[in-house]
Formats: sequence, structure tokens, C-alpha cells
Amino acid sequence: MRAEGRGFIMSAIVLNKIEVTALISALESYLPELATERVGTDNREWHAQLKEQETILGDILKRLKTEKF
Repeated sequence: MRAEGRGFIMSAIVLNKIEVTALISALESYLPELATERVGTDNREWHAQLKEQETILGDILKRLKTEKF
């Protein structure tokens, strides 16, 4: 791990099939709530931060779903 910005960035993480399934389920549950919160805010800065999180987590979800385990 290396320090970068506000936290640590991990270059790789190893998950077993059960962990991947749980993470996919959690992301599928959370992303619609994140979108609802983003749409409901009037604060442009907060909206942009939520949109960035939504994009990042959505990309991670897509990658997890395309992996073969």
C-alpha cells in the first residue's frame, strides 16, 4: 500500500467467490440509494462528489460482474 491524498490506495485485493457475491450484492443495494441522494441534493459540490462516487462504484460493480471465479 502507498499513501496518497487522504488515505491509502491498495493496488490489489484478493476475494473469494462468496466475498465477491457479497460485495456485488452490497453495491447493487447501495448504488440506487446513492443516486437518489445525489438527485435530491441542492448542494452542487456535494452533488459532484456523490456523482463521482456513483461512477467509481458503478465501474467496480461492472468489473466484479465480468470476472470469472
